[in-house]
Amino acid sequence: MADRALAAAITERLGPDALRRLRSLRRRLWLRRSLRVAAIALAAAIGGIALVQLAARTVALESAPWLMAAVAGLALAAWAIASWRLRPSLTDAARGADAELSLRERLGTALELVAEPDPEDPLAAELAARQLVDARARLASAELRSAFRPRIARRPMGAGGILLALLVVLIVWPNPQDAVLRDRRAARDASREVAQRIEEVAREAEKEGAEAPDPRRDALLEQLRRLARQLREAGDDKQDVLAKIGAVQEQLARLTDPQAAMKDAGLTQLAEQISKAATGKEDANPEGDPEQAAKDLEALKDQLKKMSSAQAAARAEALQRAAQGAAGTQPELADRLAEAADALEKAARTGNPQDQQAAADALQRAADATRQSDQNRQLQRTVARAQSALQDGARQVARAGQPQAGSSGQPGASGQPGGQPGASGQPGGQPGASGQPGGQPGASGQPGGQPGGQPGGQPGTQPGTQPGTQPGTGGQLGGGGGTTVRRIPGGGVRIGSFNGPTQGNKDYTVSGLDDVFAPFDRIGQPGDPSYIAGQGGDGGQDQTGSGSGVGFDNDALVPYSSVLDLFRQFANFQLDRQQVPITLKDLVRDYFSRLEPTE
Repeated sequence: MADRALAAAITERLGPDALRRLRSLRRRLWLRRSLRVAAIALAAAIGGIALVQLAARTVALESAPWLMAAVAGLALAAWAIASWRLRPSLTDAARGADAELSLRERLGTALELVAEPDPEDPLAAELAARQLVDARARLASAELRSAFRPRIARRPMGAGGILLALLVVLIVWPNPQDAVLRDRRAARDASREVAQRIEEVAREAEKEGAEAPDPRRDALLEQLRRLARQLREAGDDKQDVLAKIGAVQEQLARLTDPQAAMKDAGLTQLAEQISKAATGKEDANPEGDPEQAAKDLEALKDQLKKMSSAQAAARAEALQRAAQGAAGTQPELADRLAEAADALEKAARTGNPQDQQAAADALQRAADATRQSDQNRQLQRTVARAQSALQDGARQVARAGQPQAGSSGQPGASGQPGGQPGASGQPGGQPGASGQPGGQPGASGQPGGQPGGQPGGQPGTQPGTQPGTQPGTGGQLGGGGGTTVRRIPGGGVRIGSFNGPTQGNKDYTVSGLDDVFAPFDRIGQPGDPSYIAGQGGDGGQDQTGSGSGVGFDNDALVPYSSVLDLFRQFANFQLDRQQVPITLKDLVRDYFSRLEPTE
């Protein structure tokens, strides 16, 4: 009998209170079964997560968190399905309660009697009625909390405990693949930033060349967009990303004109001269726009028949001067201008309609050549911007995931000999690892005999060949021949083959230039105006001091990195404010990039 029909029969023959208590017993039985399945599912989930952790330590498994979440979700779904299928019926609850509450089959028998119709025999009917009354009374007096207490199997719990301990160890123990995953994420983030920068270059170039279509520029932009898509789709492999960027850089190098900067500046000046020659106005086209210069040439072509011979000759002479001035920077455009000037001069001299038509055609060709030169300039600018973006992007991708300069130290900071070779080839004043004496070496290797006026310990700059013997104020004698090695081994007998540093890394050093001479309080900061104050005079007499001492700190020695950042910021600020060709901007930025300490 179904639970609904059985519940109705129980309500009719045993009463609603009996049904309520039977349902309570069924819920407790269901909870016990559900907890038993939950223990098994939990142990399985812990085991699956532990397997994922083991796999993540074998290979760089970037999807490990998602896999662990999937294992947990699968275990939860399996527990829910199994718990629903193990939902007990009222009959199961009654029979289970007979065993749990020691009711001696009273509830099971009562439910069987309820499900069956009343017997026809009066004695059997009376016996059934007494049986139901007894079952109802015992059920009403039973302590339901003592029935179906949760029980968890020992084997699943033991296995789950062992797997949980293993999982905790795997989580706490460092994963060697984490560094690989960090590098991949850093490379992917850097690749996406490079792709965004490339797309910005493509959009800017497309806006600038919207009025003058150029197939070469369109092909270049399509290539840049294709590279951006590739970097977005698969940018977790540094070597692959650098190879793709390098391939595009190689193709851009074929499009690069080594004289692009000179031609760029020359075209602006030439466009202004063309407009002045074509219009006869000194204030024509002050911005040097090539498109405006081409329009002025076309306007001169239309006005040719209305001009006098003197005016045409003057325009021809001005065009000839412009062509001669542009022969070095824009040879093709200069040839077209020279042809137009010759044709215009001939038309002014003869007045022949055929010569005038030839002059008009020559002026049109010169206008087309001007526009073509402008397109070439736009192409070179696009190539330069793309090269700059790719160069910065390659550097960013190469450095992705690596510690910044100075965080891990540079070679020579731990256990390396101090100082650089002095002016006569001696080690600098910092005591080296090999125990060389400090002090300022002599400049020519001749014995001095006079006490030095400056304290010893200043690093030299050029390697020499003569031994220096001039003593410094530190009282140490510089001796030994010159050397250019990067590391001087220590003295004494060495045992073993290890010859590297034995201490932790420190901050970087820049060939002894940790402090550079930059008295900003006297010479001023970068960008400060220069002026000379005071009044003229004959000056005083020079006096030479003879004392010796250590002097005082006048803040003239400043950290190398701060000076580099100061001048680099000033240079970038000026580049952004001034109209500087892109190639020259890249040259300045590359200059400061090379000055940046990397060793």
